[in-house]
Amino acid sequence: MGPLQHEHRNQLDESFFAEGYNLAHAFLFKEFSKENLFAAQRRLFTVVDELIASFLGHAAEQGSPTECRMGCSFCCHQTVLASPPELFFLADFLQKKFREDALQVILDRAKAKHGETAKLRMDKLLKYKKTCPLLHPTGGYCRAYQARPIACRIYLSKSVKSCENDLNTPNDDSVFPDLFEWPLRAGRMLNEGFLARVRKGREDSLQMTETTIESGILKASETGNLAKWISGKNSFPPNRL
Repeated sequence: MGPLQHEHRNQLDESFFAEGYNLAHAFLFKEFSKENLFAAQRRLFTVVDELIASFLGHAAEQGSPTECRMGCSFCCHQTVLASPPELFFLADFLQKKFREDALQVILDRAKAKHGETAKLRMDKLLKYKKTCPLLHPTGGYCRAYQARPIACRIYLSKSVKSCENDLNTPNDDSVFPDLFEWPLRAGRMLNEGFLARVRKGREDSLQMTETTIESGILKASETGNLAKWISGKNSFPPNRL
């Protein structure tokens, strides 16, 4: 990458970071509350989805369409890390969408996977493959698609075969999915800017540890844990090395 390309990339990063920051500020400047936080998170998801839709339309016109389709779930077996705002939003979505018995099935699946992933160091965790508790057991689709984390939204593949190979050979470092880089970078910077604004003034108290979906769903679903987190108390497990 030449100096001009590097400078252009840095400018784009700064632009997306600022957009994410300002988006959160528009909802949180008056009060840091559950309602405002969820409204900001919902808006961030909408912005990311619109950005990705525009990018994929352009990519298809250029002869490089995504091979991601409903029912294709190879990527739904890998580790996904999400921030506390995403996890609380997701837990709230699940509680509103599903009856108590159906929700308990999802939580039981999350508990089972958490029992296996909680003991793994980060290097092992990132290679671990097992079905996401949110994946429909027969339909092959996400049961919380509208509330899925940023990491899931920006994970877009040019080759379904590369995703299948990655799932089947988790310990082969030479095998990896053929992903579109631009959505990954833009989405991450939007989210970083968003989280920077959420943390503003609470850098030393507000826990922002990224947590696996299975662990995060369980903790975020606990009664009173959102209020505890907003007040500055730890609600999620610490980072793993």
